[in-house]
Amino acid sequence: MKKLLLLSVSLLLLGICNVYSQSSNEPIVIDKATIGHRFYHGDRELKTVNQVKAVVANDQLALEEVKKATAPEVFSYIFAFAGGFMIGWEIGGLIWDRFNPYVLVGGVGLVGVAYGFAAIANNKMFKGIQIYNSNLETTAHSSNIKVDFGIVRGGIGLTMTF
Repeated sequence: MKKLLLLSVSLLLLGICNVYSQSSNEPIVIDKATIGHRFYHGDRELKTVNQVKAVVANDQLALEEVKKATAPEVFSYIFAFAGGFMIGWEIGGLIWDRFNPYVLVGGVGLVGVAYGFAAIANNKMFKGIQIYNSNLETTAHSSNIKVDFGIVRGGIGLTMTF
């Protein structure tokens, strides 16, 4: 009885470890957007460099390339915040008849600079993701057959997906 209990607990733990693993060997899907690219891993969209870093953490070459996108992303946030503040300040100043077109143009210019830095960060992430995806393809198994424990018609049993 003890052996049967130990075997069932071991198999249960093995099945749970496989279901709740943190690393996924799914490729990151790249979609062309109006400005830059959109990145999807599974069913979630990767919007920041830190999210992409978490996915490509096991691939050192891809991680180095993605890390190069950190500084341009931060600069894009800074310039976009400053430009957006300047634009909003001038639009708000229209209410009290205090309007300075030079500040508005400066804000638009800062937002343009922010888009430039965002494009640089996007290109670095794109290169890192391409490296990650190409390394996944070379290390992937030739067969996509998985054997797991799962729910079957009679209860819990072995399932095979291919």
